[in-house]
Amino acid sequence: MKKSQFVLSATLLGTVLSVIVGIVTFNETKFQLIAQMREDVRQLEDKLSAELARYSELPAVLATDPRLVALLADSAPKQQVVEINRLLVRWASRLEADTVYLLNRQGTTMAASNWQSQASFVGQNYAYRPYYQQAIKGGKGAYYALGSRSGKRGYYFSYPVRDSNQQGLLGVLVIKVDLSIIEQVWKYQTFDYLLTDPQGVIFYSSNPDWVYQTLTTLPTPQKQSIQRSRRYGDTPLIPLSQFQHPRQLGDNAVVSLGLDASARLPMLMTTHTISQADWQLYGLTPISTLYPYVFQAVVLFITFYFLVTVIVLAWWQRLAAQRQLARLNQNLERKVARRTQSLQASNLQLRDTLHQYERTQQVLKQTQSELVQAAKMATLGEMSAGINHEINQPLAAMRTYTENSQRLLAKARYQDVEANLAKTLELIQMISDIVARFKIFAKKSQTRTGTLDVVPLLHAAVSLTKSRWLRQGITVQLPSHSSPLYVIADAILLEQVLVNLLTNAIDAVSSTPDPCIRFETQHDASRLELRVIDNGKGMDSEALAQVFTPFFTTKETGLGLGLTISTRIIESLHGQLIANTNPTGGTIMIIRLPVPTKESE
Repeated sequence: MKKSQFVLSATLLGTVLSVIVGIVTFNETKFQLIAQMREDVRQLEDKLSAELARYSELPAVLATDPRLVALLADSAPKQQVVEINRLLVRWASRLEADTVYLLNRQGTTMAASNWQSQASFVGQNYAYRPYYQQAIKGGKGAYYALGSRSGKRGYYFSYPVRDSNQQGLLGVLVIKVDLSIIEQVWKYQTFDYLLTDPQGVIFYSSNPDWVYQTLTTLPTPQKQSIQRSRRYGDTPLIPLSQFQHPRQLGDNAVVSLGLDASARLPMLMTTHTISQADWQLYGLTPISTLYPYVFQAVVLFITFYFLVTVIVLAWWQRLAAQRQLARLNQNLERKVARRTQSLQASNLQLRDTLHQYERTQQVLKQTQSELVQAAKMATLGEMSAGINHEINQPLAAMRTYTENSQRLLAKARYQDVEANLAKTLELIQMISDIVARFKIFAKKSQTRTGTLDVVPLLHAAVSLTKSRWLRQGITVQLPSHSSPLYVIADAILLEQVLVNLLTNAIDAVSSTPDPCIRFETQHDASRLELRVIDNGKGMDSEALAQVFTPFFTTKETGLGLGLTISTRIIESLHGQLIANTNPTGGTIMIIRLPVPTKESE
C-alpha cells in the first residue's frame, strides 16, 4: 500500500473513530453528570426533609402551653403579655427558628419573638395566610411564602391552640423557619439548582435572577391568584421556558431556560420530588459543560491514534503511556490521601461527639441529683414550723428545770438538783434525736441500691411529719408487722418519697372531719406494694390523669414538682408510683418495688 493510500485510509478511519469517540464521550459524560446531579439533589432532598420533619411536630407540642391558652382566653393579666413575648424569644432561640408568634381566632398577632424589632409581627393580621386557615380549622398547617412584613423567605408550621378542655379553638401558634440550609449545602456543588412549589414558582435557586419567577408559563388566572395572595411579593413571575406545565419538562431532559426568550441556554436537567412539602427540586447544568470533555476525549484519541499509526514514532507512544500512567498514579495517591484525611476527620468528630454525649449524661445525672436534694429542702421548709414546735417544748422544760435547780442548789437540796439535771439530759437527748432525724433526711448522698426493710422507713417518715399531723388532729395508722418487709431500693430516696406522699396526704385531709391517713402493704414473690390512703376530698379524673405532670398541682402554693420527682425516684429504683381514687373518698397512692430474690442475693 502506498504511503498516500495509507495516510488517506488512516485519516478516514481516524475521522470516523473520532466521531464515535466524541458521541460516546458525550453520552457517557452526560450520564455521569446526571448521576452526580441526582446524588447531589438526593442529598439536598434528604437534608430538607430532615429539616422539615424537625419542625413539623413542634407547634403541636408548644401549643399546649397553659400560658398561651391563658393569653388567648383573656384570662392572663396584661403584664403577662411581655412574659409571653419573652417566652417566644427563648423558644425561637432554642429551636433555631426565624420567628415564633401567636395568632388569635381573628388572625391577629398577640405575641411574637420579634416583638421588639422594627418588623414586629405584633398587631399584624395574617388571616389571609393558608397556614392560619389550615390550623384554625383544627389541623396542622404548612406553607412556604415570602414574609409580607419581614420580606424574608420562610417555611411556616402552624397548629391550633385549644382551650384547657381541648375543645374550643382559641388561636394558632406559628413557627417560621428560614431554610438557609439549601444555600449552605449547594454552595459546595458545581451544578445549578431550582426549587419550585406545586404551581411551578421558583422560590430557591443558585441563580438569584430566577428567584420568584416560574419554570413554565402559568395561566393568567393562576398567575393573578398567586399575586393576590402576596405569597411572593410583587414579582412579575416571568416564565423561564416555553413549556405550559412542569410535567412537560421530563427528567434527564435538555431544556432551554432563561429570562430572555431569545437568549435561553440549553440545560441538562434532572428532577426530584420532595413529597413532604410537595416541592420539585431540579438540578441543572449547561449542556456546554459537556463540550470540553468531548473535545478532550477526541484530542486524546487522535493523539493516541496518530502515535499508534506512526510506527516510527513508537518511542513517543511509550513515553506518552508512561506519562499517562504517572498522572493516574498521582491522581490515585491524591485521592487516597484525601480519603484518609476525610476518614481521620470523621473519626475525630465521632470521638468528640461521644465525649460530648458522656459529658451531657454526667450533667443530667448531676442535675437530677440536685433536683432531688432541692425537693428535700422544700419539704424541710414546709415542716420548719413543726421542727420549731418540737424543739421549743423541750427547751422550755429545760429552762424550767434549770431555774428550779438554781433555787434547790441555794437550799443545798443536792439530790433534787441531781434529779433535775438527769431530766435535763433526757430533754437534751430528745432534741438531739429530733435534729438527727431531720439531718439524716436532708443529707445529700449518692444512690445506693440494696436490700432494706421498709418498716423503719415508714416509722421515720411518720416521725418527721409528726408535729404537723398531731397539730391538725390527724390519725395516722401504720401497718402492724412482726417481721421485716424487704425491698430492693435506696433508703434515703425511698424515705424522701414516703415523706412527700405523707405530706401531700396531710394537706389533702386538712379540711376533712375526722381526718385519717393509713398505710397498707401487700406483697408477693416478685414485688411489694405500699399504699398511702387518705380520706380527703380526692381528685377528679382530669386531675388524676395529670397528677404526675411537671408543674401540675392542686395546691394554692405548690410548685407541682413533688410527685414528678417522686415518680422519677421510684422509676430509678425499677418500681412504679400510681395514683388512684379511694372508693370511700380520698386518694390512694401506691408504691410498687421489687423484692429480693435468690438471684439478686
